[in-house]
Amino acid sequence: MILLMGSMADPILANTCARLAARNVELLLIDPDAEGDDLEMMWSMDPGCPVNCLQIGNRTIGISDIEAVYLRGMGGRMPRTVNERMRLTCLWEFVDRLPALVVNPRQASHTNMSKPYQLRLIASYGFQIPETLITMEPNEVRAFYHEYNGRVIYKSISAERSIVKTLTTDDFSRLDRIRHCPIQLQEMIPGFDIRVHTVGDRVFATEICSGGTDYRYAERENLTRSMRAMELEASVEAQCLKMAKGLGLSLSGIDLRRTSDGAYYCFEVNTSPGFTFFENHTGQRIGDALADMLCAARA
Repeated sequence: MILLMGSMADPILANTCARLAARNVELLLIDPDAEGDDLEMMWSMDPGCPVNCLQIGNRTIGISDIEAVYLRGMGGRMPRTVNERMRLTCLWEFVDRLPALVVNPRQASHTNMSKPYQLRLIASYGFQIPETLITMEPNEVRAFYHEYNGRVIYKSISAERSIVKTLTTDDFSRLDRIRHCPIQLQEMIPGFDIRVHTVGDRVFATEICSGGTDYRYAERENLTRSMRAMELEASVEAQCLKMAKGLGLSLSGIDLRRTSDGAYYCFEVNTSPGFTFFENHTGQRIGDALADMLCAARA
């Protein structure tokens, strides 16, 4: 049995369920947002390990029957209520103690909760990273902007998705707002984007060319975007796999940028990547690789 946790409204989780169902795999789906008896769970510990069975509503599942777990979008979840916090904590504690493949474990997923922290981890694996400033001081923003001749972007610090934007002098009139919340600025690195998905030992690289600062939202700016599957240099591919495994990630989405002189900068490692967006543009079978990995854990 493969256990999947995430919102039933998530198209990527639905996509993964469909691929697993096509393989005639027994599935158990738990939606943390479910209400009432749908998420009444009971399980026991002895000592520190799940034993016997998991009780969900009227259904009883043997712990040993759960051979792999896929957690979709739970690493960056911010509980809205005390009850939701307790529910998520219970689910995390349960999954942490399962003797099974977990894609991806809580500790590994949480590396992306703080992008500055993750950036330091990325640098430790030999990737170049952009010069970065995190500040609540407007004057430091202006100085950073002029130091890099206006080639500066800003984005979120946490796991919350944000649109990466170019900092302009028009933004200076709003800088007093950062006194209440820090901002993350980075030098703009010229080059073309590469998204690398790692699935176990497999690597899928996508080259993205776009005139937009954030290629994901190029259409909103009436800009073009082209995407194609590509082969990475063997050394860079190995470096990506080493980093993903070092961070404890069986599935990752690594954002690179290759400069004209052949240098590779790494901006982020997504611990719950939306791989279907890249599949739809390139034909790469990333989701099938994920399904293969989860099924292999059952052998």
